[in-house]
Amino acid sequence: MFNKFFSLPLFWKFTIAIVLVVTLFGSANLYFLSYSINDLFEKELSTNGLISAKTLADRSIEPILYNDLASLNKLVSEVKRNNKNIAYAFILDANNNVLAHSFPKEVPLNLININKKDQVQTINLEYEEGVTTLIRDISAPIIDSSVGQVRMGFYEDQYLRTLNLAKSFFLGLVVLFLIVGIIAAFIFSYIITKPINLLSNTAKKLNLNQFKITTVDDDKKDSILSWQNPFGVHDEIDDLFGTFNAMIKRLEKTYTELQNAQESLMQSEKIAAIGILSAGIAHEINNPIAGIQNCLKRISDNPDNIEQNITYIELMDEAIQKIKNVVQGLLNFSRKQDLIYSEVDTKKVIENTLLLIAYQLENSRITIVKNYPEKIPKIKGSFNHLEQVFLNLFINAIDAIDEKKIDNKNFNGEIDISIFTTKDYLGVKIRDNGIGIPIEKIKQIFDPFYTLKKIKQGTGLGLAVSLNILQQHHGKIKAENNTYGGITFSIYLPLNK
Repeated sequence: MFNKFFSLPLFWKFTIAIVLVVTLFGSANLYFLSYSINDLFEKELSTNGLISAKTLADRSIEPILYNDLASLNKLVSEVKRNNKNIAYAFILDANNNVLAHSFPKEVPLNLININKKDQVQTINLEYEEGVTTLIRDISAPIIDSSVGQVRMGFYEDQYLRTLNLAKSFFLGLVVLFLIVGIIAAFIFSYIITKPINLLSNTAKKLNLNQFKITTVDDDKKDSILSWQNPFGVHDEIDDLFGTFNAMIKRLEKTYTELQNAQESLMQSEKIAAIGILSAGIAHEINNPIAGIQNCLKRISDNPDNIEQNITYIELMDEAIQKIKNVVQGLLNFSRKQDLIYSEVDTKKVIENTLLLIAYQLENSRITIVKNYPEKIPKIKGSFNHLEQVFLNLFINAIDAIDEKKIDNKNFNGEIDISIFTTKDYLGVKIRDNGIGIPIEKIKQIFDPFYTLKKIKQGTGLGLAVSLNILQQHHGKIKAENNTYGGITFSIYLPLNK
């Protein structure tokens, strides 16, 4: 359910993954860097400070013993001058009296007693008014503290600045890696998604009504996709393109075979229908021929009666025209035609179909009830194919009524034809009062080779072919039993296609 409502492009997935990885890796390394460098600086500062303080203590022994304060001050000043990290240095005797110092004036009293026991201690020292400096104060005894001690203070700010500079440099690297990672995410996602999108768009453009082979090799060539494969080495994406194109070719071949099979199926159903219509066609032709023979006999009996002969000639011409119409209608119906769409008058399609089955309707004593509106909009379709749909439905209705007459010889069959329109469709309802279809089997009637006919051996293809034709017209058909017997087929053909 989550994937149904939330979609995240591949680029953002790559970007989020890279940001998380770089952030976690950078944070861990920054913590390690801060801890290790800080610890290193601490040790270095303490070690170097102790060495410097002990060195000064050793050098101060002789001047202290000879009470040479000038040499002590010179020594302290020299040490302070040679090391810029030293904030101050001073020497105390055993009674904490200042013997020498590097302060401009006097040694602050609070500084003298601040580090009596600890050798290394961090303090805040106010050198100037309002300015406090962080100092590492280190104490070293002169001999054994019985002579005195050396106190030296080292600036920690310099070390902190160095540490912060290292942190800033590392953070800059992390940001740089993030930027490079996002650019790489864009390139990689493009390399992966562009071919997939091309395949998806190509698949969406496939038109099964006008199928043609569509390859994607030419569309694949752009600057980034060409750059990723400069040496002509195939990868999974190239294999995917090749497989897709091979699939398209197989699909085209399969579709062509399917179309041929469907056309053969429809033609077979037409031939089966012609067999059913043959008796009616013979009747429709024999009656006019008998009339023509009668007219010829009358003319030959009385050739001089011009007025009578003109009347008989007109009757013969009418009979010949009727035969022509029946034969032409049968030829048009039986001819194999491509599915070519044009403007079609549905009422005319129905009326032509009724002419083909006129004999069957008369022989089965079936009444046709028509309910046509005054104005019927034309649709886009194939006249011949729609004629086959209506012929299949009318033949099924006639057979259903004939089966009902087996138990009731005096039963009066009726087929109601209604044409109506909805917002998007032109609808045709064909209702008969035959035997109907069991409710549990009504969903199977459109399956190929499924038939319930008893008095005639049906092919079981009529409704399956009709459904296929209507789907090719973007239409639909449904069947439902009537309340008082029989079945109603409803056909819907789109008005705007």
